[in-house]
Amino acid sequence: MSRAFSCLVAVLLSAPPALAQTPSQPARDTVTAVTGGTGVIRGRVVEAATGKGLSRVQVRANTNTAGPPPNPYPWLALTDGDGRYEIKGLPANTYAIVATKTNYVRSAWGEARVEGPGKRLPVADGQIVDKIDMKMTRAGVVTGKVVDEFGDPVTDVFVTAMRYQYVQGSRRLMQSGRGGSTNDIGEYRVYGLTPGRYFISASLRNFQGMSTESSERSAYAPTFFPGTGNVAEATRLTIAPGQIIPSTNMTLLPIQTARVRGIALDADGKPISNGMVNVMQRLGAAMVGNTGSAVQPDGKFTLNLTPGDYTLRVFGATVTDGAFTDVTVNGSDIDGVQIMAVKPSTIRGRLVFTDSVTGAPAPKPTAFDLGAAREWMIGQQVRHQAKVKDDYTFEISLPPGHVLIRGIANGQPAGPAAQPWRLNRVLVNDLDVADSGIEVGANSTIENVVVEWTNHSNEVTGKVTDADGKVVRDCFVILFAQDPAHWTVQTRHLAVSRPGLDDNFHTRLLAGDYYAVAMSDVETNAWTDPEFLALAREKAVKFTIADGEKKTIDLPLSAAPVF
Repeated sequence: MSRAFSCLVAVLLSAPPALAQTPSQPARDTVTAVTGGTGVIRGRVVEAATGKGLSRVQVRANTNTAGPPPNPYPWLALTDGDGRYEIKGLPANTYAIVATKTNYVRSAWGEARVEGPGKRLPVADGQIVDKIDMKMTRAGVVTGKVVDEFGDPVTDVFVTAMRYQYVQGSRRLMQSGRGGSTNDIGEYRVYGLTPGRYFISASLRNFQGMSTESSERSAYAPTFFPGTGNVAEATRLTIAPGQIIPSTNMTLLPIQTARVRGIALDADGKPISNGMVNVMQRLGAAMVGNTGSAVQPDGKFTLNLTPGDYTLRVFGATVTDGAFTDVTVNGSDIDGVQIMAVKPSTIRGRLVFTDSVTGAPAPKPTAFDLGAAREWMIGQQVRHQAKVKDDYTFEISLPPGHVLIRGIANGQPAGPAAQPWRLNRVLVNDLDVADSGIEVGANSTIENVVVEWTNHSNEVTGKVTDADGKVVRDCFVILFAQDPAHWTVQTRHLAVSRPGLDDNFHTRLLAGDYYAVAMSDVETNAWTDPEFLALAREKAVKFTIADGEKKTIDLPLSAAPVF
């Protein structure tokens, strides 16, 4: 028997760490994203259960917790051996202070719930803010044993925890924590789990004879605790901070495989030889498996697969990015599967700019980060970068499929009177397709796509108050289009803001009709989900903002909708 499903690799991007300074030790380097600030934040991070200082905790001071930081990295430092940290060089602003450490639950200063956004801390020029202390709790753990239908332990079963999370506009079942394989006596340990509700999944595949016509057709289906192949029938475990849930034992479900036969072809329709078919099974939005079978010299392949949804991808010297196909196995043999590599398609167009808000010629951006984005799927490229020339024409090379044109302008004009440029419309045959997208056919070229930028600034500001009429700073203000057609991923008609030192939220929007709602605690990226927005609008205020208009809207604090 070959090795079972291998672990799905998660790539975690983080800023370079910095070191903190304490009064009793020599000064250490502190990394800051922007120079020139004079504020300082100091504090200590301890373990909640013991009160002991935690070393090498990464502490960040972020000015924008509703989205990506405005700088390459937030201001940050690492704690010393006693858990103390110091962040220097802070410009006057309000900051969210967040602590992270492997195998501990993320902690934010002043958080009202575990993994909540926390309070925001005002820092003035030259101010030293001390005793910004935080407690951290160990992450959760699930342990157990996996056996076969005879009660014998099974080695090399990949076990993982899965939970629903917001990913690119919808709630998807995603792998979480540190999964791993069972040991020689069938035991597993899944760790690094943040508080929440999880499904436990175990996967073993017998790939012996996978690419042959062997008569052996038995294998094991992916199994969810306590012993079902259907996630709808699985038991969901609720894990509290630091909780260890033992004896989460599972019996693998034996099942007959189906034989899947097909052929791999290059972009000219010729058989691919000396290639490999990679097999990944889709569970929710996650993929497990990452195994495969050799392609024969005539391009043909044979796979033995249990029922489920799969993505088959061909790798080889003559294969381009588009050589993959999806297959659903329901227990019956499947013949005639074709995986054909495709030549890249092309989108060509130009950038144009609206008239300046002042009516006079305005400096244009010096660089653009422009690309075509497609629906997110593990194992596939999501964004294809455009090449923008000096004459503002551009070209994007990409596989076929449905894409959205998205981008930001870099090298913005400087000066107090300068207005930043932002994406306004994407025109194809004079129709705005910025939110509906473009369907790119195989081996096709789409010409004359117009990407329009505007520097018109339509500003919305206001205060948020609670039921007692008190001003609230620690909340999220979500502004989104009234038309659900604009509730798409990376829409131009969405803004998320938080009130600042002046007690007001500040944001900019394209002209149009919007809803505005303020909520004290919202799960990250919930505002990208149309179902969330449909519930949020029931508590929202309607408003319209015209081109060049500045509008003040005060909002009542609302509770986030519950799914």
